[in-house]
This record gives sequence, structure tokens and C-alpha cells, in this order.
Amino acid sequence: MTMIAFTPATMRHASSARSGLILLPIVGMLLALPARADNDTSWHLELAGELSSPNGWVQVRENAIQGTRLHFGSDLNVNDMETIRLLAWKPFSDVSELHFGFSTSQLDGHSSTDVPVYFNGTTIAPGRLDTTTHFQDFIAFDASYWHQLMTFGGDGQLWGSVGATYVMLNFKVSGTIAADSVGNELKEDFYVQEMPVPIFGLHLRYPLTDSLRFTADGTWGRLPWVNSFRTEGGEVKTAQTNWEAVFGLEYTLSPHWKLSAYLFHRYYSQDESSHEDGNQIKLNTNGGGFGTIYQF
Repeated sequence: MTMIAFTPATMRHASSARSGLILLPIVGMLLALPARADNDTSWHLELAGELSSPNGWVQVRENAIQGTRLHFGSDLNVNDMETIRLLAWKPFSDVSELHFGFSTSQLDGHSSTDVPVYFNGTTIAPGRLDTTTHFQDFIAFDASYWHQLMTFGGDGQLWGSVGATYVMLNFKVSGTIAADSVGNELKEDFYVQEMPVPIFGLHLRYPLTDSLRFTADGTWGRLPWVNSFRTEGGEVKTAQTNWEAVFGLEYTLSPHWKLSAYLFHRYYSQDESSHEDGNQIKLNTNGGGFGTIYQF
């Protein structure tokens, strides 16, 4: 991607400003929270591994060269996505908690093409076409405030949440660049146009036995078409959608340790539009995960 009127200094300034948009409301809520009545302010940490089946597509235009729409399954042969997820949360009262999340994912696939493929202004010659988006290329952060909305059935709880997520994706492919190719770049740095996306959620917690608890989580976020405050041949507009549904079980091993298992559906899309670029990615994933929770 050709960057116009966008220096490293302005990139650092924009990145700091966007990070501040996430942190300011969280800090404000933290200062306003009352103390927990039972003095339980333990941190909870969960480390989980996930395996999912991706579907959707990616398409990257550069100037007048329309990108080829590449489907993850049929075109790129990306049949699974591995994710490492770290979650942390801390209660501040009987009805309020702060939650933080980090994830890193990998999309690998090996395929071939019988026709030229166009990606970010580059012509990939017929032959090998691989997807090489590794863990360091696909990272997401989130932060949210949870508030208990109601209790039911004895110890059942329904929580609501509000927060933000920030996705850093550098999508990469690999292949033989055609001799007559205009460009020579085989990646699209979606993270350059990324903005914090507001997220809203509902969360159910219901004990099945003294040691086993059912969990259900649904979150949704949408950033409508907005100015990304970056320029590539003029104004760049971006839009993004994130949502997920997760159903799981937690098993208590001891006062400090738990195990978790869950199934999920997640959706992520990002669109960018400018005179120079037109980039889109739509990613649906269905899968499951296992985690270990430590309380201290």
C-alpha cells in the first residue's frame, strides 16, 4: 500500500490518540466504582487455546487495479484458525467488574491458482498461492465495564457490559509475482486504518452444581463509516463490525483454579474506502476452546 502524506510521527500520534479513546472511559469508570462489600477484589486470569473453522473472504484494491475476491476456503484453502486468548477481570463491587482481553490468531493456507490473482496492486502469477498471516500479524485488544442487571433462580446472574475493541490485522499472502505486475506488495495492513470499535454485551452466569457453572456471552459492536483521520490519495473512510456468541462450562478444581470449555461463533469485518484503496475482509469463525482460570 502506498502511503501519502502520512509520516511515522503522525502514525505514532494517531496511534496514541486512538489508544487514549479506549483508556479514558475505562479509567473514569474505575475511579467511580464503589468498594466491594465483602472485600473480594481478586484478579482472575484465563489462558485459553482455540481452534475454529473460518469462512468469508478478503479483497484488496489498489488504485484502478481491482483486487480478486479470495474466499478463505475455496480459494486460499485456509481451513482452520488457531487463537491464543488471555482474559483478565477484577470485581470492584458486588455488581461491577472490569474486564480486559488480548488475543492473537493465525491464518495459514496452501493452495494454487490457474489464473492470475490481483492483490493490493500486485499480480500473482498462476501457480502457488499461500496465506501466511501468522500470530504476530493478527492481534486484538478489548476492555469493558460489566454491571450486574439482575439475579434469578437463586445464584443465577445476568450482566450487561460496555467497552471497546481494537483489532490489528496485517493480512499476508505469498506467491510468484508476475513479470508484468505493477505492484510488488503481498500484504494489506488493515491496522493502519483501524479505529476503536464500541462493544455492548449481555452475559449469563448460572450454577448447575457446586462445582459446575454454565456461561453464555453475547457481544456486538459496530463502527459506521467514519473518517479514519489518515490520507491515502485523499480522505480514507472505514467501517467495522464485531460480534460473537459464546456458550461454555466452568469447573471449579480448587478455590484458586478452574477449567473452562466453550463453543463460539465470531464475526469480524473491516471495510476501507478511498480514492486510492478499496479493501474489505469478512471473517466468520465457528469453533471451540479450552482454558485454565487462576484467581489471586
